[in-house]
Amino acid sequence: MAAREERGLEKSAQEAALEEDREWLLAQIGEGARHCKEIEAEFGKNPAPELETLIKLHRVMVLQLSSEGKVGRETIGVVTALMRPVMEWARLQEKRKTRELAEEKHRAQVEAEKAAKERELEAANSEGGLSPETLEKIERELRLM
Repeated sequence: MAAREERGLEKSAQEAALEEDREWLLAQIGEGARHCKEIEAEFGKNPAPELETLIKLHRVMVLQLSSEGKVGRETIGVVTALMRPVMEWARLQEKRKTRELAEEKHRAQVEAEKAAKERELEAANSEGGLSPETLEKIERELRLM
């Protein structure tokens, strides 16, 4: 009987610990949501930092963490891992700029070719070339012979 009661107490203690963990996790999620809301509000007032600013901030964070004796390498690794999406975003932005520049060059080239063809057509028409009507009349007469 005592063993059953002891197991029941262990189960109760485990359930209490699980509940405590859940409460802690929910509190962390709530805190994170509040931080996100504050950051979004600040970005509404001020623009987001540039990439260079984020890189400098990262460097400062790594140096500060490195100077603290009790911080492990995994903490610095986490901070560095947080920079990966920022760097990926910067790489994608650079690709977008390159693509937009190439598209702009292509549009300018097409426009220049179109303008050159129009000038050539105008020159052919103004130099006394045969009009389509005259050409058609000559072809009809040649077929008669």
